[in-house]
Amino acid sequence: MSWRLVLVAVVVLASGCVGLIGESPDGTSVRDDTSSPPGIDGGIANATTLVRAHQRSFAGTGVVVETSRARRSTVSGVGNQSTRTRTRASANGTLWQRRTVETIDGEQQAVLWHDGERGVRRFDDTGRTDTVNGPVGPTRRYQTADLRRWLATGEYGVVAVEAGEPTRYVLSATTYTPPDGDPLEADTVRYDARAVVTESGRVTGFTATLSTVERNKWGRQAWTASYTYRVVRTGSVAVPRPEWTGDVPPEVRDG
Repeated sequence: MSWRLVLVAVVVLASGCVGLIGESPDGTSVRDDTSSPPGIDGGIANATTLVRAHQRSFAGTGVVVETSRARRSTVSGVGNQSTRTRTRASANGTLWQRRTVETIDGEQQAVLWHDGERGVRRFDDTGRTDTVNGPVGPTRRYQTADLRRWLATGEYGVVAVEAGEPTRYVLSATTYTPPDGDPLEADTVRYDARAVVTESGRVTGFTATLSTVERNKWGRQAWTASYTYRVVRTGSVAVPRPEWTGDVPPEVRDG
């Protein structure tokens, strides 16, 4: 299967504000800097180390995170799908999360509320509620599984350092490496991705799009996968308990 890739823009968030990185680092306030955020060594990012630093940067504070991912294809019979997730995590461990999945059949939404030890999840289309037992780790709490995976599929290097409070490091990658290490077999492959990272290793914004095109006996087949991650807010984040969380007795198990 052939693949083609295109990237859109970078979502930047700093000091509680959302912005956009331009098409190139030209014109940004770049300064000499001998230090680097955790997970960036010699100007190159290590996905696992960087994401761990990103998660640690939220210790003791509340945070609101939004992510989205989508897949699109011109191939007949292959369903397009997009998923949007908004997470509110308080400093005391309470979590609220809404996940919306959109397909050709319509939209489905599930909401999770978790107090740090036990949670309740509600599916809006059916009204079903399930309990979620056990603590929620930082990967789920800050929605970093896909972030780490995308950071691991390219060699992200520092292309600009923006002076300010905090200092922001702009990372960019244009070469895609599949998780299994094998090259993509496609007529055209385009990959472009950018991330904005603070001195503490916090990834405030990330955007990537992978597009491939294959020409075969069925014609031109195009595939696109995209992903975004942004920190909307940090600080005092309230996570109220929804009324419906009392509908499920403790003995009911998830699923």
